[in-house]
Amino acid sequence: MCQDLRTTISRGWPPKSQRGKEQMSLTIRSDDVYRTYAVDQEPQKLFEKATEWITAVQATEFDSGNQALVAKEVEDGMIRALFGSNMIERAGLGWDITVQICRKIFAGEDVGDIPEREPYYLDNLVKIYRGQQRDLQDVPARHILRGRTEIIQHARAFQHIIHAFVVSHQDLTEELIKETHKILTHNTPIIQHGSPDVPAEQYGGAYRTVIVGAGSTNFTVPRFVPVKMKQMCQRLKEKLAAAEEKGRIDPVSVATKYSLEFVQIHPFQDGNGRMCRLILNVILCRYAGIIVPIGEHGEDRKEYIDIKVRASEEMEGHGEYATFVLGKVVERLREMREKIAGRCDKCR
Repeated sequence: MCQDLRTTISRGWPPKSQRGKEQMSLTIRSDDVYRTYAVDQEPQKLFEKATEWITAVQATEFDSGNQALVAKEVEDGMIRALFGSNMIERAGLGWDITVQICRKIFAGEDVGDIPEREPYYLDNLVKIYRGQQRDLQDVPARHILRGRTEIIQHARAFQHIIHAFVVSHQDLTEELIKETHKILTHNTPIIQHGSPDVPAEQYGGAYRTVIVGAGSTNFTVPRFVPVKMKQMCQRLKEKLAAAEEKGRIDPVSVATKYSLEFVQIHPFQDGNGRMCRLILNVILCRYAGIIVPIGEHGEDRKEYIDIKVRASEEMEGHGEYATFVLGKVVERLREMREKIAGRCDKCR
């Protein structure tokens, strides 16, 4: 999908009801799911601050300048989220190269696949990347090129699901999830030591037929994956339809609940973690107008992974995860509010 991402985002911001009535209001649900997992955490105050800031942002008069600023903020958030998500999975390459590739894709430029019959071009590309990222000096060329592909496909998948779910207001269906996963995993076979490679054509966009687990956690057995995914997508559709009807939603609770449910089903043979965070962010983007990066730094990755492990082992819902993401939401809203306010001050 070669189109300017900022133009696409501008058509879907600020977030508003699909029914075209009024802008969605951020509200705490009566079943308050937020759970603390560290000292000094106060989800209620965080949510009040988030509500205040998103109301202030949405109340701003959106001229072309503010629209462009918000679109850039969302794009920057996507790049940061993509980078962090890749770091969690040990995929992709460094920050500078990630930004360079994503900017081109999001500007609508064609960043094509590299023909394997062009070794001169491949060698030069690897040389350029090694010059930009010192820790690639001793990394085999094939790993560097795979990292490049992982960034490209992640960006394309992000753009695809943003356009479908956020801008076009399509439902988050099984088909959309499968399409996005197929884009995400294109040209990236599963490589496991001691086992034959699994080509992308075999597992991309297809529910797994093998048992998978992580640590002591076993995910849904293959024969139940289709029905679990169908149920998840239907429940999400009904939840969002009810929210649209009322004009109120808690996007953090909804986004964390269903992205966690997705990863606990683990429908695909690979790429579930990155898909989980794409689902989280497109729900936040559609209903709160922001993207939250997770995993940019080591401590952040550890906190996130620990929360997900506890959620899977203790089966106590998405409360801790929601509190973690709520903190990210407040931070991103503050950044956006300050930039919009700064621009408005300059225009006076």
